[in-house]
Amino acid sequence: MKFKLGSYYTRDDIWKEYHPNEGERPSGGNWVGGYVTEGNDLIAFLNIGVPGTTGHDFDNYYDEEKKQIVWFGKPGTNSSQPLMNKIINKELNLNFFARWDNTAPFKYLGLGEVDTYQDGIEMPDGRKTIKYNINIQNIIETIGEELPSSDVIEDEIKIFTLEKQLEDFLVENWTNTIFGREYEIYQDENKNFGKQYPVDTGRIDILAKHKENGSYLVLELKKGRTSDETLGQIQRYMGYVKHELAKDDEDVKGVIIGLRDDLKLKRALSVSSNVKFYRYEINFKLIEGGEI
Repeated sequence: MKFKLGSYYTRDDIWKEYHPNEGERPSGGNWVGGYVTEGNDLIAFLNIGVPGTTGHDFDNYYDEEKKQIVWFGKPGTNSSQPLMNKIINKELNLNFFARWDNTAPFKYLGLGEVDTYQDGIEMPDGRKTIKYNINIQNIIETIGEELPSSDVIEDEIKIFTLEKQLEDFLVENWTNTIFGREYEIYQDENKNFGKQYPVDTGRIDILAKHKENGSYLVLELKKGRTSDETLGQIQRYMGYVKHELAKDDEDVKGVIIGLRDDLKLKRALSVSSNVKFYRYEINFKLIEGGEI
């Protein structure tokens, strides 16, 4: 589904995008609440500074300059629940719509990704919920006037999706990668695996540990973020590993993986000796015939 950044939509408009031949939107259920899922998409309806139609008044917040959202789950939700876990593990496309008047349409803010989260946030009625800090993905900011053609938009979105799949591929084929020669994917004493490894500032895409000297390797895929965002995030993760996991004699290195770099990233990495950029290539091979 494509929604134009900064444009306004009612719930009915959004329903029709997903169900063009199914008549009117349901008058009850999740489509009147704070969020609803459609396939691999989650549509979040944020009321900011005003209560929603269900009467809940969450302290949602949007920083337009930094492209960051503070978003609260429904009452009683926490990170152990299946849907919340999918949100945290980046298994869903998070579409954020917001309004500052509960009688007005919603403004489309873009696709987001969880940076950090916190369970047990107490609501005014005593119930508890989960709080998310969300980064809006800059790849979606280009939809609309800033890109010259829809072909370029499609290409960028495909790259974003591909790099999410690449993360799975790297883990599943780790021993065959250049990193697998010296490193193994980390697993801590609590059995937390090194894919989407949880830290206090988010989740590391892949965390690995050297087989011999015990040094750590933090891998992050760009996944549509700007170079500044990616470098800043990997440095935060490396800081966590250095102070919380590594011993005094254990080094921490970082790797950013993407289809292409840019001048900003090159300049930044030129003075960041412990972070390197790796470009991936896609190769397809055609084989005549096949099994029947």
